[in-house]
Amino acid sequence: MPNERHPDLEIYIKNTTIQQILNWLELHCQTVNTQFKSDNHIELQLQFGNKLIEASLQQKVSGKAWSSLWLKTNATLWDTDLDCALVAAAQMQTQIRCIEASWSDDQSKDLEGDHWWKIEDGQQELISWKG
Repeated sequence: MPNERHPDLEIYIKNTTIQQILNWLELHCQTVNTQFKSDNHIELQLQFGNKLIEASLQQKVSGKAWSSLWLKTNATLWDTDLDCALVAAAQMQTQIRCIEASWSDDQSKDLEGDHWWKIEDGQQELISWKG
């Protein structure tokens, strides 16, 4: 069901530095703490209200232009990946992609037919993307 709160959130961010993404997170979180860092990967602890959640930020995924931001538990301001993506695209002024619907254990492992939201310049479009 599209309006249910997703258990976690993941968005793909195009042509954006780690620092730009961290700056965006700081707009929405009380704290952003780095737990682990390597060249293209950061593990974070984020505070939304009184909740602490773990997050993973990876660069150069799905081609060199994309970064993945995975909020491992959804104790955020957003109900769905799309809600998060719409805010991120507007505030970071870049293209964001996210899966159309939340993943669940009973879904097929074959993701080839999945549909993704592409959000850019205030427009959203459903596309096929192999991620």
